[in-house]
Amino acid sequence: MGAGDEGERFLATDLSSTPPIFMLPDELWISALSTQCTFPPEIFLRIMLNLIKNPNFTSSHLFRADIFYDSLNDVSVSEDPTSEHFSDITKHLKPDYRPRRICVPGYTRQRTFVRELIPRNPQLDKPLLQTCHIYSKQDHEQDDSLVVYVPHVATEEEIPWYHPPVRSVAFLHVWRPAERLRHLESTDSHAFGTAVMSLHIAPFSCMNSFPDRLHRTLLNLLRILHKHGQGQLRGYVKRSNHDQIVSQKAFQDTYTRLKIKYAKQLTGNWVEQTDPSKHVFEDLGIAAFLIEVWTGMYGRDSEKEFPGFVDVGCGNGILVYVLLQEGYKGYGFDARTRKTWSTFPEHVRKNLQEMVLVPEIFEVPGANGSVSPDRGSFSDVFLGSGTSRTFHNGVFEPGTFIISNHADELTTWTPLLAYLNEGSFIAIPCCSHNLAGARFRVPTPPSLASPKTVTKASAQAIAQDHTASSSDSPFPADSIRNTQAVETGSLAISPGARKIQSAYALLCAYLERLTMEVGFVAEREMLRIPSTRNACIVGRNMQRSAITAASTPNVADEGDSDENGMDGTAGYENGDSGMKPMMPEGRDARREKVTRILERELGMSARLVGKEWVERAEKIAGKKGDGH
Repeated sequence: MGAGDEGERFLATDLSSTPPIFMLPDELWISALSTQCTFPPEIFLRIMLNLIKNPNFTSSHLFRADIFYDSLNDVSVSEDPTSEHFSDITKHLKPDYRPRRICVPGYTRQRTFVRELIPRNPQLDKPLLQTCHIYSKQDHEQDDSLVVYVPHVATEEEIPWYHPPVRSVAFLHVWRPAERLRHLESTDSHAFGTAVMSLHIAPFSCMNSFPDRLHRTLLNLLRILHKHGQGQLRGYVKRSNHDQIVSQKAFQDTYTRLKIKYAKQLTGNWVEQTDPSKHVFEDLGIAAFLIEVWTGMYGRDSEKEFPGFVDVGCGNGILVYVLLQEGYKGYGFDARTRKTWSTFPEHVRKNLQEMVLVPEIFEVPGANGSVSPDRGSFSDVFLGSGTSRTFHNGVFEPGTFIISNHADELTTWTPLLAYLNEGSFIAIPCCSHNLAGARFRVPTPPSLASPKTVTKASAQAIAQDHTASSSDSPFPADSIRNTQAVETGSLAISPGARKIQSAYALLCAYLERLTMEVGFVAEREMLRIPSTRNACIVGRNMQRSAITAASTPNVADEGDSDENGMDGTAGYENGDSGMKPMMPEGRDARREKVTRILERELGMSARLVGKEWVERAEKIAGKKGDGH
């Protein structure tokens, strides 16, 4: 087995019974564990910087770390151990927040942090202030990188549960580059060097034996470091990034407040058959995210008037309940009443309604293009006036913020509804449905026509159907289930885009494309919620190009609209993202645009799609509800 093979596998060696290989002057230190690895110092330091800023990677009890001091840009740091203050800057900090100085002979200090570890549950654990020092040392054979954590405590009793009960923890990475070891034989042709990574602790008092819990904690720390280091060496790239729209601190602080306020009550009153912990904490996370998004859009303390929200497909109603209790006006509806609704106060129950959404675009137009009372809507025409279902036409107050949380059939409609209502939205996709409400997988053909393209044959067929009855249409209604009209220019995936395999990833990409086509800037965030379906698409800003000129693509020879010039605050009245989006088109033009998108994506007329939609909605409404 080559040296590289040994370093790539995690094999820990117990050092606790051997003399310490690292210690500081006049202090008691114990060397705990070591392992071989093959990644160089720059990767080790990159990982340690990440763990200093994100300690939640090593402990599920932690949310994050708040950094109070970073010496990177502090030129006044004094390396004199007898100096009263660490630097001219830190002397202005409160005493508890000043760096704890240590002396490491032979090493050069590179950087120092003071951080506060923030626990996930502040009712059980308390925060902990900690100094983190980074040192380095080089000689003719090896490069040493050292990171030392020093908690700001005086006794072991002050250490919280999530931290090892020690005075200090040291991480040592010893790297021997291949060019300095040419006198040694290596069977690994890919080895650039060898390294040993080790963990060391300074206990509060002499230890006769090594506690099992401390051993497990340190073993886990070493395993995580090894995994991340070898992963980066192999070129691992993180697949998703959090905190693109809302900062980690803002989200976690709000989430913690909501959890303390609502979690016990909601889980205690749970009446559904499903697991309350998943649904309650997931919806509390979504509520925290929305509150911070709305704070950015509308300000705190009613600085701007909140336009209201609607949760389409609200399920158990927890999200509506929490948002109403937090002072936001709005309501939710679902095709089926949930048992959970009955557990909420009266003012919340009044804002949870059993309704089926049938977009206004499906309604039967009168002679002047409007829907007249005597003509009725699709629900009357296709189901008869005797139906007991209540239908919502998807027309909300202008500017309404639309929430679509695992709304399935309504997911792909969410950006279109927001566009039609001059509002904003958040869509959290789950199962993949097309614009007719049928289950489908977004296709990934090798090449697609322009998203604005409609073939001549498809356009003629749609035009014929506008003047013919559904029975005379050349498009069988059942074909909606299996047709996404790739040949007519589906939005599914653009040529040259990275091939995405999962149906969920394809759905998210498709939803982003729909969002952009109606003029929104598509913002994606990976929510910090207990769900594998945690991606969300937010549409709150309009593309600059959508404001300056209305896009009206319809035939194959038209050029693509300019999707550049996206601006985070563009597209709002007075240039303020706290106001409702400025839609470039009028109401009729927006309806026409959505109709074109609908007919292009499904290859048939809006009337036929509407018939299928309503019939499918009736079946959904008749099913038994679940916990969502």
